Amino acid sequence: MAKTQFNTEQLKTEAVKPLFAVAGATELAVEYARGYANEAQKVTQVRINDVQARVSGVQARVQKVDFDTKSLQSQAKSRVEQLQADAKDAQAKFEARLAEIQKDAKEFPAKFEAKLSDALEELNTTYAELAARGEKFVAAVRKDGVKAVAKVKPAKKVARKAPATKTAAKKAPAKKAPAKRAAKKAS
Repeated sequence: MAKTQFNTEQLKTEAVKPLFAVAGATELAVEYARGYANEAQKVTQVRINDVQARVSGVQARVQKVDFDTKSLQSQAKSRVEQLQADAKDAQAKFEARLAEIQKDAKEFPAKFEAKLSDALEELNTTYAELAARGEKFVAAVRKDGVKAVAKVKPAKKVARKAPATKTAAKKAPAKKAPAKRAAKKAS
């Protein structure tokens, strides 16, 4: 009876690859969290200043309100007429939008399938990148210990590539991972 030969180095490499991907994803998450925290503080301060400016503007407008009954009645009448015209316009826009949505709903399955294929392709690429990144990070941690974790910097904003347009040709199926081939050969 023949003995099955296993390539132990390849098995070790494939066995730790998901752990490296998790380590890489964790490091990336820390970078993004630090970057987003800094960005959120800046945005919050801008919004607070904006709200304070709005409040001041509203207070000034409230002080200028005129309480003359005849002018208020004429303003109310003109406002009602304007609202009626706006309601008719809104109904026409709604019907046009509804027709557009129905058309989009018919086209949705094909668009969804194309985007799903693109997303799966990007997922496989990202997984491989995270595994490589995690492997480097784990090697740094093994070498430097806690110092490597402290060196993690906030993530820079990375421009995402634009989604690919739909092509007439079918995409080639994704290649299987080497671990699956090794497992089949070992059986």
